[in-house]
Amino acid sequence: MIRRAMDWWSEHPQLADALLAAAACTFLLVEVPYSEHTIVTPGRLPVTFWGDLVAYASLALRRRYPAGVLALVWALWFAGGRWDIWAEWNAAWSELSTPTALMLALYTGARWTSSGWSAVFLAGTLLPALVTVARTWAGPVSPAPPDDLYVVSFVTCAAAWVLGRLRRSEAEAVARAAARAEESKAQAALTEQRIRIARELHDIVAHNVSAMVIQSSSASVALLNDDRTAAGAAVEAIGHVGRTALAELRLLLGVLREGPSMPQPGIEAIGEMTEWLPLDVRLRVEGAARQVPPEVGQAAYRIVQEALTNTLKHAEKDATAEVVLRYAADGLRLEVTDDGNASGERGWAGPSGFGLIGIHERAEALGGTASGAPLPGGGFRVEVLLPWGGAPGR
Repeated sequence: MIRRAMDWWSEHPQLADALLAAAACTFLLVEVPYSEHTIVTPGRLPVTFWGDLVAYASLALRRRYPAGVLALVWALWFAGGRWDIWAEWNAAWSELSTPTALMLALYTGARWTSSGWSAVFLAGTLLPALVTVARTWAGPVSPAPPDDLYVVSFVTCAAAWVLGRLRRSEAEAVARAAARAEESKAQAALTEQRIRIARELHDIVAHNVSAMVIQSSSASVALLNDDRTAAGAAVEAIGHVGRTALAELRLLLGVLREGPSMPQPGIEAIGEMTEWLPLDVRLRVEGAARQVPPEVGQAAYRIVQEALTNTLKHAEKDATAEVVLRYAADGLRLEVTDDGNASGERGWAGPSGFGLIGIHERAEALGGTASGAPLPGGGFRVEVLLPWGGAPGR
């Protein structure tokens, strides 16, 4: 209950201060401290009462104008002549007035502003001691100064001021920690975005350039053999792959500049991709087709693309590949198998394994799994599971 009240007070500072001022002023009007009269006869009330009323009314603006409110309350306290703050504060609760308001204003000045004026007004609470000493030196008729010369009063005000400074330091430390956490979060998001862009760029460039290099080699061989039909088909494939690469690069650049402007390639684009590769690729779909979440479809396309790029890089010239898309109950299962070279370089940690690492990262980002290993009789197999739920937490 108390905690909720404190939270509300912190969340509604202006309203809370207005209620505080209203309650204090209402108390003053009912009790009329230091007087036997009531508010019914305002003309008979001491001037100090009106000073008390103004001091407490100003607390409604204490957090909006902390230095100004402190200056006003200090002036009213000093002009009122009731300088012994400690004695006033220890008086009957119904007699608390400007000295109590001054302590609250000192706390507010230290808590809600970094200005040095709050320290100046704190030092100003020693001014009555100087005035009293000056009066004592002025002549024998002056009253003797109190024994402590308001030292305890100064200590009381200093305690309120120090408490305000401590609360400000604590709040600033919390704010700095929150800012550091937010900056770390932003840096982590930036790093993740950079890795994602690098992975996309790798997939686009590595796949399409590998396909064009192989097709250009095929075109050269066909020209040497005077096989114009094969050379024309290779050149046409190079053109198609090049246009695909340019389109995907434009899309990536568009995302970097302005956000996505066209759909990312998804599962439906896998068939077209396999048709233009310089490989014999068989595509097989198993299970009942269903609507695939966009992030799963895009990941599936990139994973198949990367797996076939690895086949282009490492398999023998006449290798064949098979892509299986299986709609299973737990997610989309991908299997890419080829019968080419089974060299260990195609392992996850090999020197050319960045693409396979990218496959693993894509699957893991969606809460899935990925594995790849050479086949005993030659070739390589990549198996991936992409859950239907997409990324964890979605």
